[in-house]
Amino acid sequence: MLSFAAKLAITILIFWWINKSFGFSNIVDTLKKANFFWFAAAISIHIISIFIGALQWGIILKNRGLHLPKFEIIKLYYTGMFFNNFVLGTIAGDSFKVAALHRKNSAKSGFAATFLDRFAGLAVLSFFAVVGAIIISALNFAGSKNLHLTVSILLFFSLILAMVFFLIFSKRIQNIFSKLLLKFPNLSIAEKIEDVVSSVYIDRRNKSDAKMLLNIFLLSFLIQGLRISTHIFCAAAIGIFTFGTIHYYFVIIPITAILMMIPLPFGVIPAIAGAIFFAAGFSADAATIMEFLASIAGIIGSLAGAVFFLLDKKIK
Repeated sequence: MLSFAAKLAITILIFWWINKSFGFSNIVDTLKKANFFWFAAAISIHIISIFIGALQWGIILKNRGLHLPKFEIIKLYYTGMFFNNFVLGTIAGDSFKVAALHRKNSAKSGFAATFLDRFAGLAVLSFFAVVGAIIISALNFAGSKNLHLTVSILLFFSLILAMVFFLIFSKRIQNIFSKLLLKFPNLSIAEKIEDVVSSVYIDRRNKSDAKMLLNIFLLSFLIQGLRISTHIFCAAAIGIFTFGTIHYYFVIIPITAILMMIPLPFGVIPAIAGAIFFAAGFSADAATIMEFLASIAGIIGSLAGAVFFLLDKKIK
């Protein structure tokens, strides 16, 4: 109860700060002038990205030995996405999906599939961020404006790419991890952790794993591209998008995706994202409104998940 009250208080504080900083009337005026076509497009492509994401998750589940009906996979994935967008970030949605599969006595495979799904997206977002940071660095090379920050972002996401690669593809790293676990005081817990970590290993020499790997990364490029486009279309809706700034979206959105792994109250991530866009040279009020519109588009796009959750007793 105290935790919920604290998160509610933070959310209220965020909205108070936005109102004090930009003025409620200015926010309303900006929203009134918004182009509904572009906002509807943002919602539509977010819905499409969730559907494709469900197909990707289904491919991984099948590879990990879980053969569920397609409609059930879609229901679970949409519900998880609704929790991601509306409750406490990606940890809420992922925990829901793993818990739902646990009821089917498939907790380990469910965790492995959800982990691989999450890290495929993270790897692709990191790739986008690295490319975007290289472009920004090249554009700012003549002057030193924000160059050190851009290089730091470049190194950070390059490190994430390396970590994802070694954790999923390197059996040697997993063996080292297993040896370290043997020194853990509670052997039963250590064995459970080792069992879960080993379940996410992908053998690139195995035809089934190699095919699954190719499919999920191709789909991840499409999924994450669509989700970044949600923010771009929201920017177009309020008239602040230009092609000359498109590379910033491919750097800033991955940063906010990392932050979504932290269970933060609603309103915090859009406010932070707006502040980062402002640091990149965008108008502060317009950037913040753009990010709140993107959050609203995500919630509306995943409302089917809330309906599935309320109507289907099997996943409660």
